[in-house]
Amino acid sequence: MKKLTSKNLDPKILASDFDGTLYIDGDISSKDLRAIKDFQDLGHIFGIVTGRAYLSLKPLIKERLRPDFIIANNGAHVLVREDGILRQLAIKVIDPKKLGSFVDYYKDTYDIVVFTDKQRKLDNLDELFYEEGVLALAIYGPSELGDSFKKDFSFHRSKGVVDIVRKDINKQTGIGLIKDYYKYDGEVIAIGDDYNDIEFLKETSNSYTLDYVDNKEVLKVVRQSVESVGQLIDKLIKS
Repeated sequence: MKKLTSKNLDPKILASDFDGTLYIDGDISSKDLRAIKDFQDLGHIFGIVTGRAYLSLKPLIKERLRPDFIIANNGAHVLVREDGILRQLAIKVIDPKKLGSFVDYYKDTYDIVVFTDKQRKLDNLDELFYEEGVLALAIYGPSELGDSFKKDFSFHRSKGVVDIVRKDINKQTGIGLIKDYYKYDGEVIAIGDDYNDIEFLKETSNSYTLDYVDNKEVLKVVRQSVESVGQLIDKLIKS
């Protein structure tokens, strides 16, 4: 664990969703990038909380953004930056026996993508290496998958995809690990736009979405909306 120290007497932790919140129309705005750097330069902590696998996120932020932490695969994979390098803090793989049953049930209906703890993306379980674990599955197309496996898995839906991870894993469990790591007892500031953000948005009074969002379930749990992550950071710095 690392005690959060800062040149600022009131250090803050800001956790941002990626797709649809920070990464919009295939890019991260220059305004958001500058604001995040200014926020970090003041001694605050900025992290990305995403349904994406780290292997998918990495090329999109490489040499542009240096988050202090990443919560990937909806909480199944957590990384923190130590001495300038992102290091693995936690990894939560799916029970192989439960995994096989799930895939057998759905494989003839949907295409299933497999994300592993070796940072590989596979089309089927037969491609797994010995002792390679599965962090998450992604099924593209359906909005829901029913209740058949809800006792064994957590389902996280967002635009066009349902992600499946180990039971009781979500973005908020990742936030809990980050707070423990930094020994931070304040409220994390959270911003997101989709269904898979609801768990971590509703756990803080400092929750935000973007002005364009019309998802009623998201709007129920957030306190405020902003134009962009950059505008939110401007507000936080001035407050």
